[in-house]
Amino acid sequence: MKKKVRWHTSIGKIEIEGQNYLHRKKRSVNKKTLDPLRESIGIINRSYSKRCQKLMTDFGIEESFETAVARMKEHHGVELNDSAVRNITEFHATRAKELVASFSFAKQASKQMVMELDGEMVPLIEYEEAIDRRKKKKNFWAELRIGVAQNYGESSWKYATSFKNPDHLGDRMQSVMKRMGLDENTNVHGVRDGASWIVEQGERVAGSNYSHLIDLFHLCEYLAEAVTAWSNDVNTEVKRLKKLFEEGLCSEVLHELKERQKQSLEHEGLKACIKYIGNRFGQFEYKRAKDKGLPVGSGKVESSHRSLIQRRLKKPGAWWLRENAEKMADLRTVRANGCWDLLWRDNFQKEGAA
Repeated sequence: MKKKVRWHTSIGKIEIEGQNYLHRKKRSVNKKTLDPLRESIGIINRSYSKRCQKLMTDFGIEESFETAVARMKEHHGVELNDSAVRNITEFHATRAKELVASFSFAKQASKQMVMELDGEMVPLIEYEEAIDRRKKKKNFWAELRIGVAQNYGESSWKYATSFKNPDHLGDRMQSVMKRMGLDENTNVHGVRDGASWIVEQGERVAGSNYSHLIDLFHLCEYLAEAVTAWSNDVNTEVKRLKKLFEEGLCSEVLHELKERQKQSLEHEGLKACIKYIGNRFGQFEYKRAKDKGLPVGSGKVESSHRSLIQRRLKKPGAWWLRENAEKMADLRTVRANGCWDLLWRDNFQKEGAA
């Protein structure tokens, strides 16, 4: 039950349930300093309350820090500056790294999972040591890898990101998926383009239980380049070949493309398509996937680029230090995984606290 607190501004005194204390003169009892104001309203000197930090972080991971300041004033009547919101948000983003895969374990093992992996280019900036660092800065783009996973038949998805290397993302995905119910008997259906690191990480996560499917739309892009070798009606020809793939006739399509190549030996689009299909034979089992109700497109990871990463990290004119971009990605992942409340549990560590 909260204590009744009355603040007497004229004399610098607070009254807590009838007992008066001079706030500037903290009392010591048994060598323990008592601070009535801090104990009653939960605010550390030169810091922010738990709720205030939560609100600042909430706005800071969705909007620019400048916009977050305006939101705090508009919705809560609190005036702050950009640096305060930035510092608080980045502080809790640092803590988020440990909570990326901290949601509750599934009650039972999963029989079938869907996993999609991809990469996203993020704008970064580096500074060299100099008197004026602005003259020694370097802008560049770096790949942030994203993974999404779902228990087949469920509506919710879980996420993982990594700026480091494919193995680091694979380790994070495995940790996330084990909490979702992954075990040695779980079949994992992967769908994306044919990048070798995606297939390798799928096999690291699920071993021989992993099967990879080339995204059907991605395949159609190769087919569209190939059919220009013999037809001007690209859409009709792509639809015909796409239907053959969906019926499980990958060998027939590859044979036809090789026959067409005899009349167009130097056609680059046709050569690239034949090579792409030939190097990934067995990854076009669309009929089998559809019979099981599994996806043949990677729309979820594509949409995650926009909702999870681009919305915050790719705002116009924004360039990030790598460590700050990584922290922000972790914090947004924590929220997407439903772990937001874990940041604010009773024993949470406040920014500025000892």
